[in-house]
Amino acid sequence: MVDLASQADLVPVYTIDLSQPPASRYDQLIQDFRHEIANLIPLFQQVVTEAGLPLGITRRLAKLLLRRLYDPEQTEEIKGISKTAGVELYLLVCFNTLLDLFMGCTSGGARVRMAADSVDTQMLHFRTLDWEMESLRKVVVQLEYVKKPHGSVIARSITYAGFVGTLTGVRKDLSMSLNFRPYHNDSHSTWANVRFNFHRLAVLLGLRPSIASTMRSFLLGTSPSRASLRNIEGTLPPTPCTACYLTFSDGQRTMVMEKDHVTATVNSSTSFVTVTNHDITTEGNHGKDLSNLPLLGMQDLIEESQDRLQCIESKWQREVSAQKRRRGKASGDEPYATPSQLIKWVNAWPTTNEATHYTTIMNPVNGEFEYIRRYLEPAQEPVKKTRSKRHLR
Repeated sequence: MVDLASQADLVPVYTIDLSQPPASRYDQLIQDFRHEIANLIPLFQQVVTEAGLPLGITRRLAKLLLRRLYDPEQTEEIKGISKTAGVELYLLVCFNTLLDLFMGCTSGGARVRMAADSVDTQMLHFRTLDWEMESLRKVVVQLEYVKKPHGSVIARSITYAGFVGTLTGVRKDLSMSLNFRPYHNDSHSTWANVRFNFHRLAVLLGLRPSIASTMRSFLLGTSPSRASLRNIEGTLPPTPCTACYLTFSDGQRTMVMEKDHVTATVNSSTSFVTVTNHDITTEGNHGKDLSNLPLLGMQDLIEESQDRLQCIESKWQREVSAQKRRRGKASGDEPYATPSQLIKWVNAWPTTNEATHYTTIMNPVNGEFEYIRRYLEPAQEPVKKTRSKRHLR
């Protein structure tokens, strides 16, 4: 694939040996990012302050109550990270249970012809991750998971140093990504809000798994059938979790879930599908008043989300129209993009914007990243070209 990233934009790669004790698996990674992970302290303070909570009381309660994750193995992992990095455990619990909130992302799948001299096509899974937390840009890493020293790679993920769940990952026959959803169904129902927020609290206290932890179970699970697209489509919708958008692909079909607490609306395609940070299905939008979103600033996120969605969708539609003109209207051939086109689309403004931390394209057929670029500095909006005025004679 064409690589447009500079050397500075490349993501550092670390091997995580799952045969090692959980508490020591991340030692080398954490030693390398020890100083950057210390920024979790002001990050916690920023989140608490922006939420309007008293910092002192909130910190004392967090130290007392936030001592584990739901999964015992992952709890041991963050305890080891805490010891190596010298960061208090409650900060890592917060980091690993709240990180999926407020992320503005673009995810989806597009059919691509991988080689110009071949008629074969497949779907690639594209993904951007946007978050207005500048300190996290420096801790973006790629993890390669093995089951024994020098063993073959069974799965890969792009994540943040200190985070043990899965936000973006790929293994053979399955890729996945997680987007923030700024509302949940029945948000005007008192009982629905109580159940939804109780689940959030239970995740924070380690009584239920986070959605990032559930995604990790698909990525690293030992049962291939459990990680199949068909099984996920059947079992994940009723699984309790926070509201989010989930994208999965097996290379032939890509599926997007508008996930609510215990339900989900599923949209899938064998050609092109995408999601950002707003509902795109009729069911998801029905009766929803976006002007009264419960979270401060979410209306701006929705508007930006719509711009990002329109940007990449329009590029795909233009390519589809161009291929129809070349082939003729009667052609039944499925439309496709080229790898270089998809890279340019994903990195185009505003799909990639000033809050983008990284962009990637995953290949679920072979379980590898085809393209990765991180943005150590905020992307800059291109200057719009203006046509010079012609002088009348």
